Amino acid sequence: MNNTNQNFISVDGKTARNSYGDFFNVGDVVEHQDNEAGTATILSFEPSVEKNEVWANTDKGYAFIDFISKIS
Repeated sequence: MNNTNQNFISVDGKTARNSYGDFFNVGDVVEHQDNEAGTATILSFEPSVEKNEVWANTDKGYAFIDFISKIS
């Protein structure tokens, strides 16, 4: 089994890594793959055990971290 393509969340819940190896932190400004969604600020992270994913809770709602990217 290849474990390198999995989402991870830190024990304190302030940092997460998506399956592409990108790291996100609480407070990061991100954009969603859906261009109409605009930008959002990460408020927290939550594991989704059912989906084997990590949710980013933002000021605009929730998104899986595999579908967001940091604003450069």
